[in-house]
Amino acid sequence: MSTLIVALILLPVALALGVGIVVLLARPLVAPIIAAAERWWFRRCVTHGLRGDARLRERQTEPALREMEQAFCMLIVRADPRLPDQIGRHHAGLLARLLTVADDLPQGRVRLLALAKVDRLLDRRGEMQRAYTQLRTRPFRDARRLQLERELRRNARDTRVAVRELIADLQLLSTRKVAYQ
Repeated sequence: MSTLIVALILLPVALALGVGIVVLLARPLVAPIIAAAERWWFRRCVTHGLRGDARLRERQTEPALREMEQAFCMLIVRADPRLPDQIGRHHAGLLARLLTVADDLPQGRVRLLALAKVDRLLDRRGEMQRAYTQLRTRPFRDARRLQLERELRRNARDTRVAVRELIADLQLLSTRKVAYQ
């Protein structure tokens, strides 16, 4: 009887220790997998940007703009600390190409407000992502980390909407260009 009582007391303790060890070991083992998935997602966005560049060289504005829209990377980087800077440079390149498209269109300067809005949202996203990367060693349930994740998700949603508006403006202006010729 006393052996059964000791076993009932030690079983939950042993389970808690086992789960704790698994949690401690899982984080360093899972981080490289998450980093690889993040790099894959980013490469996918870069590929969309390259396809958009190819379409622009072929003077196919509509497909180029659709590819450029897909090229924006709204990933919350959790594991690879170098990736946020690469994403920031990628976004700067995309905005430069979209600015070039806007300059090539008649009345392009009128719609630069949409481009400025996207730029502002992406700058804010970069700042939040750098702050989030600094907090990556904190526990998953850390209040500041959770708040930054919510803000990054909200920013991603707002940025996607702003990019869609910018692309729609450019598409509208490109159809007007065809109509004027």
